[in-house]
Amino acid sequence: MAYYTPIVGVITNISTMNPQSGCILNLTVQTEGAPGGIVNLMISGSTYVLNNRQLQVGDRATFFYNTQAPVPLIYPPQYTVVAAAYTPHGLNAAFDVFNAMLTSSDNSLILNMSGRTMVTLPNGQLFNGDLAGKLLLVVYGPTTRSIPAQTAPTQIVVFCTQR
Repeated sequence: MAYYTPIVGVITNISTMNPQSGCILNLTVQTEGAPGGIVNLMISGSTYVLNNRQLQVGDRATFFYNTQAPVPLIYPPQYTVVAAAYTPHGLNAAFDVFNAMLTSSDNSLILNMSGRTMVTLPNGQLFNGDLAGKLLLVVYGPTTRSIPAQTAPTQIVVFCTQR
């Protein structure tokens, strides 16, 4: 079961939730795909942003929120982001626990490791351990049309936790 749901879209506005503290940013995102629409995403100091990239208006990115966390019943929807990755067209991201066969928990993606895959911890240090059972932020390009899809990821960040 996937505990994190992706939202893919283009950032249309960035504002500060509380100007006095400045610790939480509110991103307005125009989502892609059906049905598409506007969502508001909150990013705090504890949100992991891949490569510490400064997100900007006009960026296409993938944001992940915890499906087990409470959300207010408002429109547009508002979610607290756990992890984010800049994903220009041609790149995708997944945030999930992968098993020993490197298959995602929802059985939708298989990772085929290559010598070019950069595998690090969140602090940027190289990771040389076993990926199975750990929460991974995976950045990848094209996939096969098989079910589940297969890909050779370009970058993996290993969170040494199961979810």
